[in-house]
Amino acid sequence: MDTIFQWGLNFITMIQQIDTPLLDSFFRAITSLGDELFYLLLFPFLLWCVDFYLGIRVGIIFLLSVYFNTGLKEIFQQPRPFEILPEIQKVHAYGYGFPSGHAQSSLVVWGSIAYWKRQIWIRNLSVLLILLIGFSRIYLGVHFPTDILGGWLFGGLILGLSYFIFLKIKLDFIQGNMIFKIIGITLFPVILLQIQSSPDIISSVAALTGIGYGLLFFSSSIGGIRPGHWLKRLFSFLVGVIGIGIIYLGLKLVLPSEGQSFYQLSRFFRYLLLGIWISFGAPWLFIRMGLARQVEKNHEI
Repeated sequence: MDTIFQWGLNFITMIQQIDTPLLDSFFRAITSLGDELFYLLLFPFLLWCVDFYLGIRVGIIFLLSVYFNTGLKEIFQQPRPFEILPEIQKVHAYGYGFPSGHAQSSLVVWGSIAYWKRQIWIRNLSVLLILLIGFSRIYLGVHFPTDILGGWLFGGLILGLSYFIFLKIKLDFIQGNMIFKIIGITLFPVILLQIQSSPDIISSVAALTGIGYGLLFFSSSIGGIRPGHWLKRLFSFLVGVIGIGIIYLGLKLVLPSEGQSFYQLSRFFRYLLLGIWISFGAPWLFIRMGLARQVEKNHEI
């Protein structure tokens, strides 16, 4: 293992020999495309402005990927390169290194988009972003090359499993007993948080639960949305982002912060509301405002 770490450090040192302030800024911008804030804007954009069911699919796959990535890091407990050679670190990072969460998430998210939106330019852009985000983590000294390869490997496995679930089983949120669905969604976070629990885990599980409840609300009242013309889509996105800001930032200011009593519960509540707002609250509001149209309630996810 020491040999692999040394090879990784040598590789990082080699590519950092070409570093310039411009390259540093470029790769910091690229790596931010794998941050939570970026995905917090990307998924609503897909769901509200592009394709409601594409946004739901990608969001669910991403959140499950976050859950599994955190668990895998706890299993392997591998260090980050700057913990061995501090001078190579160019951005902040925390936690274990293998597998890379940025690499895994980028493959899961952009791989999903490329599969379900099969235009050539989308596929080319997706491949480019996956490669650039992975390389940026190495260039910035926060991951070994093996961390990136591991992230891509596990991301590919999750992507393959999601293909089976969404396209082979044809998961349908409309049919079935509503009481059983409510019980299932309510028990879902309890089970997952019993297996592992951390701030990132709480966030992803709570958001997944919120999306689950949001889809139940849709199944009983709406079914989905079809975005309007580009100006309505832009206005929808702005209105929706205001709601995200109120929940994500506003509630963060008034609810208990890290280290205080009931912090984990308040964090769960905040991300639960985010999931409900993104998957149901905002789309429902767009329909009422005439910014989007309602689609049939028998649409399958």
